Amino acid sequence: MISRTYDNVFVLPAIHARQHPIQPAAHAVSLPVDPLRQYASPMLNISALCIDRHLGDHADRAAIIWPGSGARPEERVSCQALHEHVCRLANALLDQGVQRGDRVAIHMPLMMESIVAVLACIRIGAVHVVLAGVSDVPALAERLAQCGAVVVLTDIETGGIEGSVSSKARLDSALAIAGARCRVQMVLVVARAAADVPMKPGRDHFYDAVVDWYEPDFPPAVMFADEPLFLLYPSHRSGRERGVSYTVGEYSRLTSYAMEMLAPQGNEEIPYSLLNMAWNAGQTALVVSVLAKGSTIAAPGDGLQPQNG
Repeated sequence: MISRTYDNVFVLPAIHARQHPIQPAAHAVSLPVDPLRQYASPMLNISALCIDRHLGDHADRAAIIWPGSGARPEERVSCQALHEHVCRLANALLDQGVQRGDRVAIHMPLMMESIVAVLACIRIGAVHVVLAGVSDVPALAERLAQCGAVVVLTDIETGGIEGSVSSKARLDSALAIAGARCRVQMVLVVARAAADVPMKPGRDHFYDAVVDWYEPDFPPAVMFADEPLFLLYPSHRSGRERGVSYTVGEYSRLTSYAMEMLAPQGNEEIPYSLLNMAWNAGQTALVVSVLAKGSTIAAPGDGLQPQNG
């Protein structure tokens, strides 16, 4: 195994991460984080690997390319623009009361805003959990209640399937079922202009209307290996199963492991089906590792596909 250093911060080598089941909903409260740890080594915030370190020589290089679809024009997001998107959302989440260790749920498919959400959560030390592949409303309600998410990001897309229910509609039904067991205080909805979306006053807000007001700069939080960072629910199970919590150190190893899998294979492109499968299964390390490696995530019309930059 090879250890890496960046700006005098130790990055753990790539080995399989240990897994810890989280506590059930009744105990799903954020633990206080000691800001002055005298005996713990600080680790590089992974969001800095994905965006900050590319700003010097490759600020104008495309980090994400998303083709146009319907009324949505093609989006070409440079490393500089991605940095600004992530920092705006990080500022927004922090200003809305999201603290280190709080859980933020992402209930939308693999898209530019969902990638930004993952990086913004990592940047402030919040725990992200992807629930994109959960189509069963009762199961989604149970997971939202069990994980203790305080903010949910969703969208109004239906996956291009006529007659299907949008992510926002499923989320509304799930939150109604969860009721008082759920800690969700805010829902950020990704929607195009003039979209007719049912919104609950005080809880639901359009993503752009909230995030675009914030400053496009936010320094990545100093992280410690034993802090929680990522929550994964087994995709093949439903009901009252417990999620698997990964610490900063364990998630760093997952990301490093994914990067080392990508690097020696002649820089071959990763099929969209693999990225999409990982995302729908709740896994984000593969997408994060593509950006950390310096590649461009490009959608060739039917999905994302990384291109080596």
